[in-house]
Amino acid sequence: MTRDELLARLQSIEWSDIEFKEAAWAVPKDALSTVSAFANTTGGHLVFGVKQANGAFTVTGVTDADKMQNDFLGQVRDAHKISVFLPINGSVHTLAEGTVLAFYVPEAKRNEKPVFIDRTPHKAYIRRGGRDDTCTGDELLRFIRDASDTRFDSEPLPDFSVENCFDETTVRWYRQRHTERNPGRYEQLSDTDFLHQMACIVSKQHQLIPTRAGILVFGTDAAVRQILSRPVVDFRVYREAKTAYSAEVRWADRMTPVPEENLLKTWQTMVGFYTRHSEHPFAVDPGKLHRADDPPDYISFREAAINLLIHQDFGEQTRWPTILFFRDQSEFFNPGDAFAPREQLLDPGEKPVRNPSIVALFRRIGLSDQAGSGVGAIYASWRQLGNLPPEIDNDKAEKSFRLTLPKERLLTEAQILAQANLGVRLSAQEADVFAYLTRKGQIDLTDVKALTGLSGADARQLVQRLTVQALLVVQGETGNLFGLAEHLRARFLPAAPGHAENSEKNQPSVAETAATGSTEQATEQVAPEQPGLDRSLDRLTDVQWRIVGHADVPRSLAELMAHTGYRQRPHFVATHLEPLLTGGVLRLTIPDKPRSPQQRYVLTDAGVQLKLLHEQQQAAP
Repeated sequence: MTRDELLARLQSIEWSDIEFKEAAWAVPKDALSTVSAFANTTGGHLVFGVKQANGAFTVTGVTDADKMQNDFLGQVRDAHKISVFLPINGSVHTLAEGTVLAFYVPEAKRNEKPVFIDRTPHKAYIRRGGRDDTCTGDELLRFIRDASDTRFDSEPLPDFSVENCFDETTVRWYRQRHTERNPGRYEQLSDTDFLHQMACIVSKQHQLIPTRAGILVFGTDAAVRQILSRPVVDFRVYREAKTAYSAEVRWADRMTPVPEENLLKTWQTMVGFYTRHSEHPFAVDPGKLHRADDPPDYISFREAAINLLIHQDFGEQTRWPTILFFRDQSEFFNPGDAFAPREQLLDPGEKPVRNPSIVALFRRIGLSDQAGSGVGAIYASWRQLGNLPPEIDNDKAEKSFRLTLPKERLLTEAQILAQANLGVRLSAQEADVFAYLTRKGQIDLTDVKALTGLSGADARQLVQRLTVQALLVVQGETGNLFGLAEHLRARFLPAAPGHAENSEKNQPSVAETAATGSTEQATEQVAPEQPGLDRSLDRLTDVQWRIVGHADVPRSLAELMAHTGYRQRPHFVATHLEPLLTGGVLRLTIPDKPRSPQQRYVLTDAGVQLKLLHEQQQAAP
């Protein structure tokens, strides 16, 4: 932690990734509890020499910085004090009020969790907000399951008989799709031998024993019920927006959560339920995955739903996956966090998974992403729809994973007009990044990759281009965090005032000059400005939309007036045409000769983009 970062955090509130302790004379007794909590979640900073009082932080300093640092590092390296060795780094900051010690505690490796203190596993902690909470029994079991070298889904279950624990219809369905993808392979084998090849059955002391993955994927209802007492998924559809949702709001439709269905039967049921509620009702083979007339959001749904099925924590009996469709967004919740961090989830390539045997079974028939590309496919599909990017909440404390798909366009009419008014030329990807930045005020490199689909190097080059255009600034020491440029914050961020007044609002316009032949004539003929007329242009009138629709090729003023049904030139120019010119939606074909009788008006790049957006909105159901 740098000095500047420390000073910035002192002005904020204590939260999940930082803990302040007064620690004037000695290492606090609860310091190791915080170390355990940080190590079991996502890491964080532990700061000595800062007192908290009445919600504010005051630097009080430590008396002997060298001794304090040596004592603390000695404790975290003592196997009797803490269960694993953590590479903790410290920094010393001398401030006017005193000396402050800041230590970074990294997240422990999965197979090292739970990290506990005093050689007592029940003294393991997790970080929730600004608290260090003792792990419950269920939370300890979640850590232990995920840390095991033997994956939970591959464990043999000797209490089950291979003769009666597998559902014949499910096995037949799977084998048909396996044969389609692998003609001639394993076709002559019996079902038992086939499942043995798929590692759903293992040999132990000359006995064939089904695995947990085999029963979860292919099991009979009775077999599945014995190892999973809760539903595989709860799928509900609501007519309301998420903001109107509460426990009292009843769903409009629900896929009855059946605890005994295996994963493949559940997938087929989910597809049938989804098709009833898709934007464009259609039929789909759940094995072949799609048809040419898929609904626009089907790919995102398919990848998100399958990820939810195969990556959940099947040892968890008190929480279960849910899919909630709201009018304005869809949510996919899973018990069990992703092992890979968010920035890695977006990149292709193999990643550690909770249920490798189940993932392999789904992959063999094309029901799962290859090389860990599932989350990337969700983002790519959602990006093609023009929506705000998906949101991931990978909660290490709760060991849960939530994916939200917002049904809101990223690039709106107001966004396009605002960018055009700035007078900058942005590529489609740059425009998306800038639009997102003006909504959030801050963005990191992973967000840029999510918005554009670019690699890390290309995403950084895009950010550099926006920096050169003075649209964003680098924040923090890592170089991966960016903020909206200061001169744009008041204009775009929600808490800031609205658009600034155009200082040249009362000056004769280019359109008036081009339309009338002289500045003087234009000034005399222009009607008084209407109250509230804002030439910064954040939305178009119906007349302006007709102009945009007609000016895809160069048009004369007379042609535009005839197309819109106007006869009064001054009023048409001042009210409808001039805002489009000053707003960067239209341009003159002969800008250096505004009085030319050959003058024409045509859409700019922003205007073309605006026209396309309008056409898409008109065509939407």
